[in-house]
Amino acid sequence: MPSKTHELLESVRRLLFVVVFLLGLGVAALGDIAVAVRGYTTAIPTAARVIGSVVVLTALALLFSTLFQADADPDSTD
Repeated sequence: MPSKTHELLESVRRLLFVVVFLLGLGVAALGDIAVAVRGYTTAIPTAARVIGSVVVLTALALLFSTLFQADADPDSTD
């Protein structure tokens, strides 16, 4: 049976994944906004869009892998 501390740490970990996802989404959106305001693309908005997209995809992959991971109980004798 998982302890309260383990459950709390799992919820904090998931919350941090969501925060990182949202920050990556914000960086990608700022790159899009910079392109829309200037009317042309430069290296900085392009880099922001790429980095933000990579962060978003990585955060989603990690979040889904932890959510759908088999919860193995180390105290189980089966």
